[in-house]
Amino acid sequence: MRGGRNLPPARRNPPVSVSEKPYWIELIDCQVRQIQGKYRTRIIEAGSGPALFLLHGTGGHAENYARNIAALAKDFHVVAMDFLWHGKSQTEGYDPEVIPSLVDQVVDVMDQLGIASACVEGQSMGGWVAMQLALRHPERVRALVLTTTMGYVPDEGAIPGYVEPDWASNLQSSLEVLRNPSFDNVHTRMARILAKPERLTDEAVMVRQALYQQPALAAVQQRFIAEYLAGANIRRHVITDALARQVRQPTLVYWGDRNRTPPALGQHIANQVQNGSFHCASDTGHWAQFESAPEHNEVVAAFFKAQLQPA
Repeated sequence: MRGGRNLPPARRNPPVSVSEKPYWIELIDCQVRQIQGKYRTRIIEAGSGPALFLLHGTGGHAENYARNIAALAKDFHVVAMDFLWHGKSQTEGYDPEVIPSLVDQVVDVMDQLGIASACVEGQSMGGWVAMQLALRHPERVRALVLTTTMGYVPDEGAIPGYVEPDWASNLQSSLEVLRNPSFDNVHTRMARILAKPERLTDEAVMVRQALYQQPALAAVQQRFIAEYLAGANIRRHVITDALARQVRQPTLVYWGDRNRTPPALGQHIANQVQNGSFHCASDTGHWAQFESAPEHNEVVAAFFKAQLQPA
């Protein structure tokens, strides 16, 4: 057309596999909204039936579960939430002890939705929060999935050869991402949690980048990540073997064989809780619910459904 632009031809059948569907194709039947109770919390919600809460890891947001929500919503009322000082939830009121406030936030969202108890999956930091939730409010948790959980300190010598990674070594690069959330910086930060970085989609990076470009979030995240990786306040709330032995809810520990902390830690956690089991996904890193999504969805749904069957 004279005076117009030459546009590339439309691609009618883009070569996208099921696991690579864009987030909002996966989430098209979900509802996104803000819950205002004691805290302001953004949630992604889908499905009906028994309640299932999905708790993301540090620096993340509800879309961390974009490949899982729709699949799990076939059997559950799924609620994926942004933690305080993450995503689109409130940025004010930062508490350097971190974990108690996040536990309280989960209870607050449950109360606002009229949910007395729920199945709970937590990934990374979300697993830490989930364990503390199960210990502090056992009546609110029906069953647990701990996916590549953080916040666990086994007894010295309990796992032969185990040495906790030096998490503080990630601090400067993590702060740089928040100070300069370029696509390349965010990509580098996220790629390190996958077994194969090429599996990280541009969309996943751009969603995280758009959130980190919010000044209030970037500011509070810098305080948060400094505490999370190198602070002493949050360490008051680590899970020890003695505490794990008090977790009575049925618990599945879901791991990746190429997670930075080895499968031996996940197996150990499963052995410590009162009613634990263990699953390790192959060729999978820390972001296991994303990287092995079909396997994760099948295993996690089957586990939760089995726990909800009448005795």
